[in-house]
Amino acid sequence: MKDGNQAGILLSQPAWKEPMHGNLSALLADTLLVLLGLFGVAQCTVSAFSIPVKPIFLSICIALFAFLFLAIFSLKRWRMPILLILSAAYCVTAYLLRTYFLQGFVISTNQVLSTISDNSRFDLPQFRVNLPVGEYTNACSVFLAFVLFFLACYVCWAVRRHSFWLALLGTAPFLLVPLGFTITPAWPSVLMLLGFWATLLLSRLCANSSFGRTAAAGRVALLVLPAVALCLIAMSILMPQDTYTRPASIESLRQELEGGIYRSSLFSQQNGALGRVSLDSAGNRQYTGQTVLRVHNPSKTPLYLHAFSGSVYTGVSWESLPDSTYAELENSLYFNPQNMAGQLLSFYSLPEEQSLLMEIQVENVAANRNCIYAPYGLASRPEELSGTAFVHDAYIRVTSPFGISDYTLQAWDIPHFPRAVNLNLISEPFYSAEAAYRSFANTYYTQLPQNLREKLQWYCTQVGIPDAETAGQEAVIYAIANLVRTSGEYTLSPGTTPEGRDFVDYFLFENQKGYCVHFASAAVALLRSQGIPARYAEGYAVTAMDYDEEGWADIPDQHAHAWAEVYTPGLGWQPLEVTPGVRLSTGELNQQAQDALSEDSSTPESEAESSSEPESSSPESSSALEDSSALGTDETTGAIPFDFRTLQHVLAGIGVAGGAILLVVLRRIFLIKRRKKRFHSANVNQSAIAIYKYLTDLTSFGASIDPYSEELALKAKFSQHTLTEEEMNALLSDADRAAHETYRTLPAVRKLFFKYGKCLL
Repeated sequence: MKDGNQAGILLSQPAWKEPMHGNLSALLADTLLVLLGLFGVAQCTVSAFSIPVKPIFLSICIALFAFLFLAIFSLKRWRMPILLILSAAYCVTAYLLRTYFLQGFVISTNQVLSTISDNSRFDLPQFRVNLPVGEYTNACSVFLAFVLFFLACYVCWAVRRHSFWLALLGTAPFLLVPLGFTITPAWPSVLMLLGFWATLLLSRLCANSSFGRTAAAGRVALLVLPAVALCLIAMSILMPQDTYTRPASIESLRQELEGGIYRSSLFSQQNGALGRVSLDSAGNRQYTGQTVLRVHNPSKTPLYLHAFSGSVYTGVSWESLPDSTYAELENSLYFNPQNMAGQLLSFYSLPEEQSLLMEIQVENVAANRNCIYAPYGLASRPEELSGTAFVHDAYIRVTSPFGISDYTLQAWDIPHFPRAVNLNLISEPFYSAEAAYRSFANTYYTQLPQNLREKLQWYCTQVGIPDAETAGQEAVIYAIANLVRTSGEYTLSPGTTPEGRDFVDYFLFENQKGYCVHFASAAVALLRSQGIPARYAEGYAVTAMDYDEEGWADIPDQHAHAWAEVYTPGLGWQPLEVTPGVRLSTGELNQQAQDALSEDSSTPESEAESSSEPESSSPESSSALEDSSALGTDETTGAIPFDFRTLQHVLAGIGVAGGAILLVVLRRIFLIKRRKKRFHSANVNQSAIAIYKYLTDLTSFGASIDPYSEELALKAKFSQHTLTEEEMNALLSDADRAAHETYRTLPAVRKLFFKYGKCLL
């Protein structure tokens, strides 16, 4: 009976209720889809980037997470509280396993960056790993399990919504990223992801459902999945992976995108790559005095720790020679040119001279672990340095994706060698090998842009540099070194070279201000103009005064340095110091830098600047050294120092803050549900009293109580009659109105307290 004028039975709008077997088919289809997607993502990532994991452990985690989240998203109530509890458990577990979690993150990141570097032009950084190699698999397995926890939650949510686009958005990057760098994951993982996407799309289209799953959708998915699997298997048989060739248009687009990213400021500022030193942005430098290397040398001799040598001068950069240039040469050598001095002295030295063989230990504190900082006169051969590669005659690069933080090298103390090397006393096969390399050096390490060569030759004539053929190379080298030392003012604030100008030309003939990069580049160019093989080199300088009593030296960032190299027959490349104010034997560095460090740690200056710091703001910064203190990167390839203590503190702070927020949210959910339960209890009058108490709480925030509500509350409190449904609805309506109107009038801070402090809304 609705009213006096209308009577009858009121029926709700007809609705379709799915049978139980329909729900089961939908849930089964969802389970298969989620497992397909998660296993595809996991195997795709692990196989593409060669991440060490325990397959069984990871498979169990995937299955467990899939069933857990599918069950949660199948619930109609309590989803959010359960997810919040799981999030809290996740944070607690991550804290308890923080060592494996953090180290696994670093190891996995190194693997990804290393693989991308090997398959692209990028020379990406590597981070330090503070875990034994034997624990890498455990750490990566734990880290990926944590990642898959969140991914499983997202995929289950997307699949239960039957949303193809959401599922594609969350899983496609795991396949597209490696493919974008021509990295092909394991073929089964690709098929699993393709099957996942195709099944989800077709079942969505066939079910014609914009939200939720229906019995029809479940049955469609179960039918589509085998059909899709058969199609993909047939496709892989008819078109094997080995025969696939990327279309030219796609490859061209990929290369253009890669080139655009490579030229962007994102990589130019973060990625100082071995193999190139950019000069066109050599501007002002700053240092902090942070220790980047620790060196142990019992003989306490000054050292040039070589990181990179530039071979080709372009006017705006120092480049490496192309690999093809070395093909014929390396067939004529039985040793690496970087070992020439060590090879010679190993059989040329007398027994009493064996004490000149030094053992140098290097601890990489904050420099790039992709680079080996090696002394001259290197005796350690490539096969003796595991995890490294001698890159032709230019530098030694770390091949391990995890970097090397501590290594020991043997080298001869050539400056203190008592006898001159007489090549006439050297027998085969060294004599022929040295002659072949000397010819190579005379050909490739005397090259210059022709216009610069002519100008420098004229300049040398004007200032009285002797002719090499009449005076000898040593006299020319000595004269040019003295000329360069007096050719300009040493400063860490020289400004940048104007666009379009040659770096050496601008330094020598106009600006005449610079630091080690400028002086070394000018010296190499002048030597080459006189037909003397020379190269640009950079690394770190260790002075005689840096050592303590036990032979240890802490090398700060301002000791990063650039110098010239000249070829000495039989001994190979040897350093030539041309920067004013530098005398490693007496510990003299440029005093301007030392004074700046003592006065203001934010603007430290030193003679031995980072040779690659010029690239800190270059759009194509690729120096072998970048100032870690100024740029936040390591010196050689932009590797970023990974401070786990700081990270742990940050994560602990985030965890505490997250835990506090979680408690506040859970408290609010609990109080609101308790209040609603009291508002709808079996005792109607008690519910009315609870509502009135809620209204009185609102008055502390400026709310007013309707007189009719007060009357109803008094009736519920003192009358023996029970309030009617209409009266209860009036009370509830007044409480809801008062709460929302009061909330809208409050300032932001009071709103937070109203909602989360007092939990009144």
